[in-house]
Amino acid sequence: MSDKIKISKGEDIGLAAGEVWNYLNRHGEATPSRLAAATGLSTKEVQRALGWLAREGKLIIETDGRTEVFRLA
Repeated sequence: MSDKIKISKGEDIGLAAGEVWNYLNRHGEATPSRLAAATGLSTKEVQRALGWLAREGKLIIETDGRTEVFRLA
């Protein structure tokens, strides 16, 4: 499990994206709620991090019913 970090609104969301990327790199895939629990990031921080990674083309998003699962591209 990674060290937990807190990011304020003024800090670089890239740090959160790095935490999410590292988790997905080690564990394969995860839901946003799993990412939040495992990294210690808030739900909003995870959402911002996923947006950052998606914008960079680094994510594959799969939907199973109402659940979204993310993995690295």
